[in-house]
Amino acid sequence: MREYHVRICERLGVKLPGPTRQFPRNLIEAETRQKEIRYSSRTRLATNQFKKKQALRRAAGHLLGKIPQELLRTPEAKMLALEADEKVYNLIQLIYRAKTYEGNSKDYEFSRRTMEEPWSSGYNDAVRTLRHPEVLQRPQGLDGVFTFDLAVDGRE
Repeated sequence: MREYHVRICERLGVKLPGPTRQFPRNLIEAETRQKEIRYSSRTRLATNQFKKKQALRRAAGHLLGKIPQELLRTPEAKMLALEADEKVYNLIQLIYRAKTYEGNSKDYEFSRRTMEEPWSSGYNDAVRTLRHPEVLQRPQGLDGVFTFDLAVDGRE
């Protein structure tokens, strides 16, 4: 039976469950899990892309501060100056973990009744996040971005 579950999960692009998760028992649960992974991965991808772009913007700003004045007047330096950014960012990732009874309609069913629990969960996750003082600290890394993922960093 396990081989059957593994083949179904692989065919649908569903990651195999960790020690605390069960295998999907049917195609609806497999589709639900696939959506969880897809949307979670998209959030993480967007965060990683932002961090990379911000690292480049900060590097451009630092480099422009070191080059001679005559080079600062070139079109290339002016283009870099438009993108240069010394700002820092604290990104907090609150990824909703669907309840088992929610099913696979969570990406198109947005009635008030179905949204109240995710909203409440998001609020509670935000409160839990603020219990971690590091989320309010100024980022020190080269990219100028601090990322806090409650699912990973916020285990209490």
